[in-house]
Formats: sequence, structure tokens, C-alpha cells
Amino acid sequence: MSAGTGLYEQIKTDLGYLQLDRAAEVFATLANDARTQRWTHIEFLARLLDEQAVHTRDRRLAARLRYARFPFHKTIADFDFEFQPSIDPKLVADLATLRFIDENRPILFLGQPGCGKTHLAVALAIRVVEAGWRGYFTTAEDMCTSLVAAKVDGTWSTKLRTYTAPTILVIDDVGLLPMPDRSASSVFFQVVNTRYQKGHPTIVTTNRGLPDWGDIFGDSVIAAAILDRLMHNAIVFNIRGPSWRLREHHGLEIATTTNPRQPPNRQTEPHHATRIPMIADRDFR
Repeated sequence: MSAGTGLYEQIKTDLGYLQLDRAAEVFATLANDARTQRWTHIEFLARLLDEQAVHTRDRRLAARLRYARFPFHKTIADFDFEFQPSIDPKLVADLATLRFIDENRPILFLGQPGCGKTHLAVALAIRVVEAGWRGYFTTAEDMCTSLVAAKVDGTWSTKLRTYTAPTILVIDDVGLLPMPDRSASSVFFQVVNTRYQKGHPTIVTTNRGLPDWGDIFGDSVIAAAILDRLMHNAIVFNIRGPSWRLREHHGLEIATTTNPRQPPNRQTEPHHATRIPMIADRDFR
């Protein structure tokens, strides 16, 4: 073994010990490139550190995304604003700058099921996680069930931090099912209140109008206290468009009930695809 080879192995071993795994992996290749292309020492070091930094950023991002438990990976660019013209794309683009994080501005998406609330909520939260902050996704039902159980089994403080420590929290489907009891309503309030006090914004999606939240939580006082925190300096989207899923279902039905190769028989009544009734436009204000 030559002295040069031995030195390479020593450096790779030292890089591995320092947990600079990517640098250890590419060190020898970059050293050869540096020699053949006559890089300066600074150029070689910069490229080696860049390889390690990119690897570390990607690994940490992947870990944050796993922790966040997003139900899917969708971006703002994936959203069809033409299908939902009630949503202002300029406002969404402004939110994508993440100023709302520094300003601690909650975001509420109101609208019927399937109108894109969760898509936008998750897309914005993913932007936050990609920028280096921690995020977390939960449904209102799962969060309340978990926290009520934590009060019983003695893990309340730890479990509460799951929902209050991340910089951004998405609470999906508030009001899809009513809170089962006052305990569930109470833990929901404690999450919202703690995040409000910490200056951590919360994103909420709901298919119920805000005046209905007293019915959702079974207590108008608790509902008012929750809305007081969520509505302070909030950005509210009142989505009035139709359901994505109904549109896709309607298109599928037409495709499966119409034979483009066979023209209608004029001697008989032509077949018509069953019309899918659209959910009536509702005022969620």
C-alpha cells in the first residue's frame, strides 16, 4: 500500500468517525478530480463540503417529512385554480413566501368536502417543512382521541408536545364529526391555546361554517374561546367551488356509459348518463 493510498484511507476513516458519510464516500473521487483538473485546495474543500451539506440537508428534510405524517405530497403548483376560482392565487402565492410563519397568522380553509382544502393546507405545510421548520398533520378526531387517552395513561405532557412543538400544525376535518364529549373539546382548546401562546401558527380545514362550531364542540363557550385564538390575525379562505371527487366521478361515469364507436340509435331513445347532483353552494362565513 502506497503512502498516498494509506493517507486516503485514514482521511475516509476520520470522515466516517465524524459522521460525514457522504464526504467519506466521495472524498477519493474528488481528490482524483482535483489532481487531474488542477483545483486549488480551497476549490477541493468547497466541493467536498458541498457534497456533505447537500446530503445532510436532504436527509434531514426526509426525516422532517416522515415525522410530519402528511397524507400525500402535493404542491401549490399542482392545484387547479381555474376549477376553484373563489381562491385567490395571488394570496396563496403570498402565503408560500412563509411570511405567515413569522407573523404567526393562522390559516382557515372553509368549504364543502372535496373542494381542495386539505390539498392547499398540506402544500403550504410542506413548504414550511422544506424551509427547515418542523410540521405535523392530524385530523381533529385523531388528535382529540389521542390526547384524551394520554390524560388517562399518564402521557399527557409528552403527547401534547406532539401537537404544540412543531412550527406548523395542520388540523384537518374539524367538524366532520362532532366532538364526542367535553373532554375532547377541552384538549382541542388546549392545543390551539398553547400554540397561540407560543406564536406557532395553525392551519385548519373545516366543512362547517364558523357559527356552527358551538354545535361541533358541544359548548358555545369553548367554541368561542377556540375561535378567538384561531381568528386572531387569521387568513380565511371561504371556498365556494364544487368537489374535485364529484368532478372525477362524473367524468368516469360519462366515460363508462358512453360508447364513442356506436352512434345513438335514432329509432330508440338515446341513453343519457345519470347526472351527478353537485352539492349546493353554501355560505361558510
